[in-house]
Amino acid sequence: MQWIEAKWIREQLAKLSDAQLFPLVDLGSSTGTFRTAVQPYIETEVFAPLRARSGPIWHVDCKAGEGIDLTGDLLDAEFRERLRALGPRTITAFNLIMHVLDPHAFARSLVELLPRDGWLVLTGPERLPRTLDPVDNGFRATPEKAAELFPELEVIASATLDAGNWRQWHIAERGRSLSRTLLRLGTPFYRPSEWWNVVHQAPYLVRHLRTFGLVLHRT
Repeated sequence: MQWIEAKWIREQLAKLSDAQLFPLVDLGSSTGTFRTAVQPYIETEVFAPLRARSGPIWHVDCKAGEGIDLTGDLLDAEFRERLRALGPRTITAFNLIMHVLDPHAFARSLVELLPRDGWLVLTGPERLPRTLDPVDNGFRATPEKAAELFPELEVIASATLDAGNWRQWHIAERGRSLSRTLLRLGTPFYRPSEWWNVVHQAPYLVRHLRTFGLVLHRT
């Protein structure tokens, strides 16, 4: 997640009342350490304001870890039933759609999980380097194209979020320093698969990264 993306999410969630928002299920949450230390703006911009409103929040991921409340596969019908039993009013899925094997099946599962009068807040890549976590399915879309995966839902808000290039990113977004990145580009023989990731990311030293944001409502 990018800092500008986290700010947009905060602004959208602030428009929903507590009755509309909670309980909230956060899919693809990663660990508490990731949310608070690796990308600390996820905590400060998104979840700290939500916790201040005192509604129940469930962090969900496919892998177990600190700060993850439930672990499972959204495509598994039994696991969706476990999530549905929580009574979510809002489902969030931030940059998860690029890390699933089948984006269309993932979208169908989200719609199935979403209750009547429920809300889905979704972000994903419009222009982004390859990011393996653990896979990158290559999904890249404008907000309009991403919304086509959810014909049953009404688009309440959409945005293309320009995060700028590497030099403009929040310090927590940059990862390696510029000198380390350039040095790593010159060592393809060391961990070649990791080197290829750096090659894919290198253009964003100057190229702008863009993500999409959607707020969808099921009537």
